Amino acid sequence: MLTREEILEKTSLKTESVTIEEWGGDIIVSEMSAGARDAWEQSIREKDASGNIVSPRAKLILFTVVDEMGARLFKDSDVEAIGRLSSASLEKACVVAMRLNGLGTDEINKAKKN
Repeated sequence: MLTREEILEKTSLKTESVTIEEWGGDIIVSEMSAGARDAWEQSIREKDASGNIVSPRAKLILFTVVDEMGARLFKDSDVEAIGRLSSASLEKACVVAMRLNGLGTDEINKAKKN
């Protein structure tokens, strides 16, 4: 049986390098920690005046693209700028982020509703 200490030591997260031709290089996409996943889920509940979800793809990129040390590459204030990037480039990164984090359409829709 695992001890409390053994469990709490397991902080490494899966990552994957992804080539984004439109950006001219590679990025690192990471699995989210439980705390980051909670923050991401909270962020995608935000809606605009029309009741539409605000920038769900950009927010997934915001929370999952990391540097070589595993720190988030983007700041919260970058969400609008990320949203202006090509949808094809974001989709490449989002597909990997969704796979690493066990996110499918059902999980994303559930997070938006909660």
